[in-house]
Amino acid sequence: MSKNDRGTVLVVGTGTMGEGIAQTFAQRGFKVRLVARRREPLERCLAQIPLNLKQFADFGLLQEPVDEVMARIEGVETTDMKRAVEGSTYVVETIREVLDDKRALLAALQEAAPDLVIGSNTGSFTIDSLAEGLPRPDKVIGIHYFNPAHIIPLVEIHRGSQTSDETFAETQELLHASGKRTVLVRKEVPGFIVNRITGAIEREIDYLLDEGIVTPEDLDVAITSSIGFRFACLGPMEVEDMIGLDIAMVVSGRVFKGLSNATEPSPLLVEKVQRGELGIKSGRGWYDYSGKTRSEVLEEKNRRLLRQLKLFMETQGA
Repeated sequence: MSKNDRGTVLVVGTGTMGEGIAQTFAQRGFKVRLVARRREPLERCLAQIPLNLKQFADFGLLQEPVDEVMARIEGVETTDMKRAVEGSTYVVETIREVLDDKRALLAALQEAAPDLVIGSNTGSFTIDSLAEGLPRPDKVIGIHYFNPAHIIPLVEIHRGSQTSDETFAETQELLHASGKRTVLVRKEVPGFIVNRITGAIEREIDYLLDEGIVTPEDLDVAITSSIGFRFACLGPMEVEDMIGLDIAMVVSGRVFKGLSNATEPSPLLVEKVQRGELGIKSGRGWYDYSGKTRSEVLEEKNRRLLRQLKLFMETQGA
């Protein structure tokens, strides 16, 4: 797919993920139509994307002026999917994770343009559940981005039982052309790949905090200075090969027996949510963000991620 014939990607949804996905495609030469039902979230996205691009430029990760990238993004306020899909060559659906809402949108999109491939950015629904009753389930595929979508390189691809090989091939080519790395979820299971792994880690983290074994601050130091440091450049299978599968087997046999098997959220986490301590967006979570705006905190964290992205691109040949 050459940069001159990359077409127009329709992105439906203007939350944080839609914002990042639109930016990703525009940075790689695609025209983007960013669609929202209301003007306010659309304007927020169109105001935030240039700031994100400026950060990329600061790290030498943007190869052209910000205004040239922004010129490829068209913001459209509409609920008319026939108008939205006009001239589009691919559709990314990234509205909130409500099954009925997603199904209704997919139905409207297929009614408007039955031959267009629709990639659904979902982290919780199977494609079979989303495509149920659609006239062209073969044209629907899952593309699971990770937040922040304009920085994190990975997209998980997951197919429904009726997703065609052509739909998969077109989607994979599109994602690679947009600079993303992809993995295929070979069987649709709740959480797919990455969310299952992070869910297991989260459960053990909750246990350690609930039992008073470690503080949140020391937990972050422990992770970022050990397995997080390793996983930034070596995958878990590479690490097991490095330490020896025999040792991994022995350690697993000893440690697994004492791990948490909780099936409900941590009581400490529930208490924080009930108190309105929701993280950056409320000014307090595990840490206190008072005295800083949400934008200031996110900008600092994104800069740390961009430094990591630059190193990733240098070492992984991205």
